[in-house]
Amino acid sequence: MTINNTRKLLAVVAGLLAVTQASAQEYQLVTGVDAGTQPGPNRSVFSTSFGEGIFQDGQRLGGTPSATAIVPAPGPGINYIQQPNQFGSLSFMFRRGSINFGGPVVPFVSVDYLGGPLLDLDGDLGNGSRSLIPVAGQTPVAIPGMTSGLDLSFSGGQVSLNRFDVNGNNAGLGPAQPDQLVTVNTLAGTSLGGAMGAAINPSIDDRTGTASPFAGNSGTLNGVSRVEDLGYEIWQDSLAEGSSTADELGTVQFMGEFRGWKIERDSNGDFPTLAGEGLGATIWSQVDTSQVGNSFNDAIGAGTSTIVDGRVTDVFSDPGNGGLDLTDFGGDLGAYLDFIAATAIDPLSQSFIYFESAGFGISNSNLDPVFLDSVGLDVVLIAQSAPVPEPVTAILLALGCAGVFVRRQNRRHG
Repeated sequence: MTINNTRKLLAVVAGLLAVTQASAQEYQLVTGVDAGTQPGPNRSVFSTSFGEGIFQDGQRLGGTPSATAIVPAPGPGINYIQQPNQFGSLSFMFRRGSINFGGPVVPFVSVDYLGGPLLDLDGDLGNGSRSLIPVAGQTPVAIPGMTSGLDLSFSGGQVSLNRFDVNGNNAGLGPAQPDQLVTVNTLAGTSLGGAMGAAINPSIDDRTGTASPFAGNSGTLNGVSRVEDLGYEIWQDSLAEGSSTADELGTVQFMGEFRGWKIERDSNGDFPTLAGEGLGATIWSQVDTSQVGNSFNDAIGAGTSTIVDGRVTDVFSDPGNGGLDLTDFGGDLGAYLDFIAATAIDPLSQSFIYFESAGFGISNSNLDPVFLDSVGLDVVLIAQSAPVPEPVTAILLALGCAGVFVRRQNRRHG
């Protein structure tokens, strides 16, 4: 091979790798850990009118030693379409609310366990289309080979959120119906058939954040990036045909900014050890009230909604209302990622992300007596890059493609 052809080969390989790194990459939500449990122990939360609520959210991290069995939903027996945390979730969405049935206001939290196969709500896998809204008389079906995940781009010190398509199953609220306890969760602006759309609240949902190298306390970490200020708006909708918003997306709007970490394998295929490296604790011990009093566009209808800090008798940011601090693993988030998240990652996944947010949101259901347009809508995501061949194999494949290109050029000019 001539020097000129070698240079062409290297240029092609560099170009292929650059395109791969800059393009959107699929991250699949990690499942298979502690199916059927809730994240941490139950805890009591009190309103100012002395109503007591039992929150089943603990430390808001899955797979911890303090995980406990899920408490069945109150009310009559429920034939779940999907059992709570059926798939062994490491990702969650939390909504803070209040219940008042004529007595004291009782604090309440709703937990959605995220992950598992994506659903087609029209029940027909052979019609060439997918529906994200329920179709009368049809039973939703799982789509083979399609799992819950998001698409991210990392390039030039920035991270972009390009897609969010996630299944959720809920522990239940009162005598709920089975179709109310399974949700589809999409990026704001998504069409009824799943096509991505533009943000309706771009001041928050900018879908862009920063990703900067993090050397840790040791100063020697490689393959670790700190992610900050990644704005999002996620729409959550149930499978209920009788919902007041069944024919539209955006019954609940989760908004906020993700922060967290991207962790990559080294040339030996190992993730770096993060314990003691200063990743800090989790974000939920305090409720973020920075958006209280601000108004945002509703996903359903042409109006706006103003964010509040709970009810007069149940202020969501009162002490003790946020999620518990991480206490397992000595309160070290890095140790949690080492011993729980990293061990659950597919051997052929080259990286994983941990994102968390203490956010706020809007409830667009006119049948909802529990949840407000308020603070206390939090998210945690743990997802792995889609499994691919080992890095060496990928480079050899790229070199092989480039080699074909060079040989063709040689034949053309030889």
